[in-house]
Amino acid sequence: MRRILAILGDFYHPEVYLKEVLEKVKNKEDYIDYIIPDDFPINLKNYHLIILGRENRIGQDKDKVWMRKDIESNIQNYILEGGKFLVWHSGLASYDPESLFVKDILKGYFKYHPERGKVEYFGKSPKDGKNINFELLDEHYFVYCDKGRTNVFLYSKSLNGESIAGWYHCYGNGKVVCITPAHNEALSDKHFLEFFKELMEWI
Repeated sequence: MRRILAILGDFYHPEVYLKEVLEKVKNKEDYIDYIIPDDFPINLKNYHLIILGRENRIGQDKDKVWMRKDIESNIQNYILEGGKFLVWHSGLASYDPESLFVKDILKGYFKYHPERGKVEYFGKSPKDGKNINFELLDEHYFVYCDKGRTNVFLYSKSLNGESIAGWYHCYGNGKVVCITPAHNEALSDKHFLEFFKELMEWI
């Protein structure tokens, strides 16, 4: 059995949409614990994978955040010791760009997005090098990525420009993967689900 911990959902991204995706793409042997930040466990050793799909802000208050120093340190130690960490869409948003969590662990963060529109995602699968190419009606996330310290495998393009959309790197004995797609309704797109399922199997 592969045990997974998921911290999902925020003011702009209802947990139900994200949960539906995980239930669709998980393997038969996967068991997922869904928690809220207040219930964040101290012992992470039993988890094969942690999925973060929520921003740092609590509600709309920019001064109220959930990522405390002790949680940051706990996540860091978990990955260094061999854990896998998948950061998904709003999991890149509103975390302090100067924090250890962003600068050292994620090596990237969300900057802004225009109104929803057609976004093309393209790149090479980190699993087998095959081409990735799909289009969504989505929020086009523009991000900062320290690409010299990670491996970029996915890009995004729209009428608003082009951005990096997915990257991964080893961190100690573990692995960190960050992806920007997708927002709410776009999560049900079959091409996104195929992409996400393959990513889950690879990580």
